[in-house]
Amino acid sequence: MRPNRRELMRTVFVIAAAWVLIVLVLTKLQRSAKPGRAPTGPPLVHYPGYEDVEEQTAENLGFRKYWFTLNEDYPSKSVYYFYKNLLEAEGWRPLAEGEPQWARKATDEEARDLFNAVWVSPDNLFQIELQMLSTVRLVQQQDAAVLGEREPGIQVFVTQRRALHPGLIFQPRAREPQRDVERPGL
Repeated sequence: MRPNRRELMRTVFVIAAAWVLIVLVLTKLQRSAKPGRAPTGPPLVHYPGYEDVEEQTAENLGFRKYWFTLNEDYPSKSVYYFYKNLLEAEGWRPLAEGEPQWARKATDEEARDLFNAVWVSPDNLFQIELQMLSTVRLVQQQDAAVLGEREPGIQVFVTQRRALHPGLIFQPRAREPQRDVERPGL
């Protein structure tokens, strides 16, 4: 049996009205959040000397971020070791195995040296991502050799957010017991 056009339009209208209602309710809840209220989640510790840097926040998403320019030369990892020691002492676990390394992404005009590390909270609900960036402006020489002029300092970005799907991170899978397979004729 084929639905007629009127029933189909009525169904589409009901779904669209429900969607608009959901969006309006979520907007009202978001606006009613008090701006002075602290964001949810664990406190985001700032690197020493940058405690007064203002954070970008989205409370309803559990998102907090701050950034600064570190006055150290590339390839410094001092910020990484600060967060590694602090977070791992509190039970946070690195998302990847081994120590992250600087990696270069180059274009015709510049090369960017990037560093990225992520830790997951003990309850698997939050993650902290550390990103560092050092840029080299490329200068063309007469003999076609390329020299680089590194910009001073390292750009550092520290982001805390809710994990996208906490159940997928660090959940050990139960191993199924191996079954003996009976082979006919053996």
